[in-house]
Parts: sequence; C-alpha cells; structure tokens
Amino acid sequence: MRSVSTPKKYYFATLTTVILLALNLYATKAMLIFGSPMLFALALLIEFALLGVFLYNVTRSLATPGRVAKSLAFSAWDGLKTNVYVKKVRESRSPLLAWTSRRFQVHDKYGLLLTTTALVASFFLVNFLNLLFAVTSKGPITQIDTRVLNLMPSIRTPLQTSFFRDVTTLANFQTTLLLTVAIVIALWRKRHRVLAGIFIAVVAAEELITWIIKNSVQRHRPDQTLRIIREGGYSFPSGHAFRATLLFGLLAYLFYKSTASKWARFIAIGLYVLSVFLVAVSRIYLGVHYPSDVWGSVLIGCAMLALSIGGIEIVTRYKNSSAGPMIVSKKTIPVISGLLVAFAIAASPFLVLIHQVVITPANLVLQAIDAKTVSRLPLYSETLTGSRMEPINFIFVGSENQLVNTFTIHGWYKADKSTVSNTLRAIAVGFQGRQYLTAPVTPSYLNYEPENIAFEQSTATHSLKQRHHTRIWRTDYVLSDGRQIWVATASFDEGVEFAGAAKLPTHHIDPNIDRERTYIIKSLRLQGDLLTVVQPQLGKNASGDSFFTDGKAELVFLN
Repeated sequence: MRSVSTPKKYYFATLTTVILLALNLYATKAMLIFGSPMLFALALLIEFALLGVFLYNVTRSLATPGRVAKSLAFSAWDGLKTNVYVKKVRESRSPLLAWTSRRFQVHDKYGLLLTTTALVASFFLVNFLNLLFAVTSKGPITQIDTRVLNLMPSIRTPLQTSFFRDVTTLANFQTTLLLTVAIVIALWRKRHRVLAGIFIAVVAAEELITWIIKNSVQRHRPDQTLRIIREGGYSFPSGHAFRATLLFGLLAYLFYKSTASKWARFIAIGLYVLSVFLVAVSRIYLGVHYPSDVWGSVLIGCAMLALSIGGIEIVTRYKNSSAGPMIVSKKTIPVISGLLVAFAIAASPFLVLIHQVVITPANLVLQAIDAKTVSRLPLYSETLTGSRMEPINFIFVGSENQLVNTFTIHGWYKADKSTVSNTLRAIAVGFQGRQYLTAPVTPSYLNYEPENIAFEQSTATHSLKQRHHTRIWRTDYVLSDGRQIWVATASFDEGVEFAGAAKLPTHHIDPNIDRERTYIIKSLRLQGDLLTVVQPQLGKNASGDSFFTDGKAELVFLN
C-alpha cells in the first residue's frame, strides 16, 4: 500500500505546484507591466522556489516509473551490446572514443562527476560572458539598469532602508572573514584539513576574481545622488552578491552533507536562495550597484560554486577521506549562520552608514517656450525597457508648491509612492472593486527618470478601476526668471482589461489622450496655450493599449 500511496501523494503535489507555478508566472509578467522592479523581483524569487518544489515532486512521483525505465534501458543495452556493429565500436581502440567513454565513468575521479561539474560551471560562465559583453558594449540592458536605479529614491522607506542595511552587512568583507574563520575551524576540528584549505582558497579566489573583473571592466558606480551609503571602487560585478552566492552556497552545501533529513535540506536550500536574493536586491536598493552588476555576480558565483562543490566531491569520494560521510556536525552550520545574522544586525549601523542624499536639479535656462525651443525638452515617456510611449501633453511653469496646490485645491490627490506595500494594496483594492484615492500609478519614465509627482482623481464609480491621472516630471530647464519647467503626460483609466497574449490584468486607457488633456485644464480652471510639440500620431503604452493625439501640449503658467 505504501508504494502505491506515496506516488499518488507526489502526483497531487506536482499538479498543485504546476498550478501555482502557472499562476506565479502570470503574476511575474504582470509585475513587469505594472512597472515595479521590487515586486517583479519578488515574483521571480517565488517562481524559482516553486520550480524547485515542482522538480522535487516530479522526481519523487516518477520514482517507480523511473526504476522501471532504468531497468528497461539496461535490458535494452545488454541486448544492444551483442550487436555486431556495437561490438566493433566498443572494441575499437580509438583514443577519442576511449577518452569520451572515460568522461562518463561513475567510478572514475575524472569521469561523470568531473564532466557534470564542468558542464554546469560552463553553463553559468557562458551566460556571465554574454552579460559581460552586453554591459561593456552598453547594450539595452544598461538602459534598464539606469531606469531601475533612478526609481529607487522614490520607493525607499525608513523601515526598508534599515532592513536592507542589515541584509547587505551579511555579505560585507568583515562578515565574510568571520564566516571563513568559523568554517575553517569547524572543518579543521573534524580533521578535514584538505577541505579547510580548499575553503580558504575559494574565498581568496573569489576576492581576486572580483578585483580583476572590476579593474578590467572599470564600470563606474551609479551616480552619487542615487547612493545612500558610501562605497568605493568600480561597480561590475558586485562583490557582495558574488560572496553571498559562493560562500552562502558552500555553507548550505556543508549543511546538506551533514544531515539526512530531506526537509532540513530543502529548507537550507530555500534559505540560501532567499539570502542571495535579498543581498542582491539590497545592493540595488541602496543605490551602489546596477541590476546587471548583481545578476553578473550571481552567474559567476554559481559557476565558481559548481567548481568548488565538484572539487570537494571528487576529493571526498576518490581520495579515501578518513573523516567519514559527515563533514561537520549538523548543529554547527545553523549555529554559525545564526551568529552571522546576529553580527550583521548588531554591526550594520557601524559598518554601513546611511546618509541623506541632496539632489540639486540642473538649471539650464530657456529664454522662452515656443515652437523653436520646445524641442529641447524631453518629449516622450518611456517604458522600463525604453520603448517610446505617449508624448507630453502638458508643460507647466512654476514651483513645486504651486503645482501641488493647483491640483489639490481642485479635488486631485497626490499618488503614493510605488513601494511594495502600496502597490500590493492597490492590486488588492482593485480586485475588490473599492476605492484608493491616493493609489500609486505605474511608474513611467521620461529621459530615463521616473515621474516626480503623479495626481489622480476618481470618477462617479468611486472605484480604483476608473480614474483620471497625470504623471509630471521636473525638467532640467528653468525660464530666465528662475521659474521651473515641468512636463506631463495624462490619460484616463476607463476600466480594467486583460492585456497582451497572457491576458494580464491592468488598466485600460481611453485612446483619446487629448480628451484627458482638455478635462484636466477645465478641472483646474486654468487657461493654457496649445503648443505643437510633435506630429499627430498613433501609439501604444506599456500594456499595449492604443492611443492617438494631435501632438499638442497645454502650456500653463502657474500662479
């Protein structure tokens, strides 16, 4: 009965995981359209976790069919060996055939284990080299890098900043040094002196490789105005993400080898993936690395982790290690991990100093705004990936206080920041059909910058599904008398749709964006002058909705 019920249990678990995986894949694509890098990264992490659960359940549910298939395969091979042509090839003394055959021998230290190690490491290394080429050649990914970093100041909160400061300390050099010393002592006490030496060599190699790549690529860090901690040196790759991927991976591997509990192993792997993810996100959030920096670090870290684990396995399996199968005590790794987390929380206020960033906008002077000078302003909004969207349909002249007061006294609400909590609240409220008057808007970009301010106004439906809204950017220009120049796009969310091939839920806009321009001017009781900024045109926004416009913008001088 047990042999029957166990596969059924895993069949059900596999089916459940497939459904969850599909739903989360749907959510991951939606997060990209919603324009929230933090939510997209979180959905991506869940995607990896569910994929791991899926593969585990598939392996367990196919255990019995797998044994049958393996038996049939061996029987077929035994029969095939009697074939005259197969016998001729097997008896051939070709050096190439002998070398290839040896690469797949299970009991040869230069056989299957080494081959698998080389293939896995090569996979990650090739992907790292592709990313390295994209970064050095300033490919499209660098544009995404810039937009994501420019969004960070608008989504930071004191609680998130404190959390990510603690997280990034987990992979600081000081924490890494303590981790290395603790692991080497644990291995030395268990008489695994060769493995202790390997661990020291791996740590030294990681630091050396990071230094070589940084100084070879010489990619400068994000602008000082985006960083809230001080960090020197070059940007690519991230040493913190590299250390987390490699050293935390070795820590998880040692725990995996020290326990026979499947659940303990599964939890250890899950915590490892989560810790690497958080360290990588912390470097972006704190403004000291681009997304491609940390992704490159994870790739090169995985390549080196594969080589390290493969080397340790070869040493322990084929060098007749006398220390037995238990590398370290199964309590040692949790204790070391707990002490490292405690150290990071206690030491982060002293090792990672948060400072306030003061942004001084550039003040390029325009003598006047007219048909000749308007082309100097940024004219089109952009998606996260840089695709062109709506042209600007407002040009405001005045201070930020004048802008905010003009909208608020006429019944408009300033949108909340696009933080994780605010975005999740907006999604929940939207599905419930309720109202959220200050809901965050999907971030859009103009000249690589996210909007500085967004305003919205509800309709008679009193639901988040329908609203008027505008996104406003501060430009680098002022008039000769010092008044700030702002540009804006506007559209009317007339309902919720399921957009794209994947049918993702998002707002559907009224394609006549000029009608929203007219509505806003009337609602603010302002008198503007229509100024042609682009040619009349058709286009699409980030979610694929079509729009059309006469290419004109309202020029408004605020009082």
